[in-house]
Amino acid sequence: MRNLLKLTLILGITVLSTNCAAFGTKTLYKKETIVLTKPKILGFSQLENEPIIDQIVNGTSENYDKIMSSELKKMEIESKNILYPNFEKWTDLEKQKISDICTSNKLDGIIFTQLKFINTKYSMMLIPIGKSQDTEVEMQYFDSDGNLVLHTKHNTQKGNSYLDYPDAVKTVPDGIKGALKRIFKEIEK
Repeated sequence: MRNLLKLTLILGITVLSTNCAAFGTKTLYKKETIVLTKPKILGFSQLENEPIIDQIVNGTSENYDKIMSSELKKMEIESKNILYPNFEKWTDLEKQKISDICTSNKLDGIIFTQLKFINTKYSMMLIPIGKSQDTEVEMQYFDSDGNLVLHTKHNTQKGNSYLDYPDAVKTVPDGIKGALKRIFKEIEK
């Protein structure tokens, strides 16, 4: 009986911990009318509101560039960092501009990324005990014709487990990798 209780407890903890990651990562949009193929050459733009993001946490945009390049290289995809003029919000993206950028750079598509910091302060009986710097990363993947194909989001507060209160050094890479992995999970379906 005691072994059965231990086994049930271990299975319960395993199920809960593996399902937590699913709560933090979502596919917000997927174009169903086309068959998605893995790109060979993929562009990625600068972060949305890059100067403001770098003021909040210095070096975030540089880390984003390195992470995107290395993750795409691991997936055997050639990557190109693309500068999209005046990228301050999703509505700034224009189909024709994206198509022109893809054509001139011979890209199969472009990923645009928005990163937000979620600063949470924790206290116990009004005494501050710590704060976290979680992130929420949204990515939109456009094909070479400028059509939105996928829109994903990863929230490290809901989808990652940390032993201590995380800072941006941990959560920025985790957020970027989570949203990017979701894009390729959808492509491989």
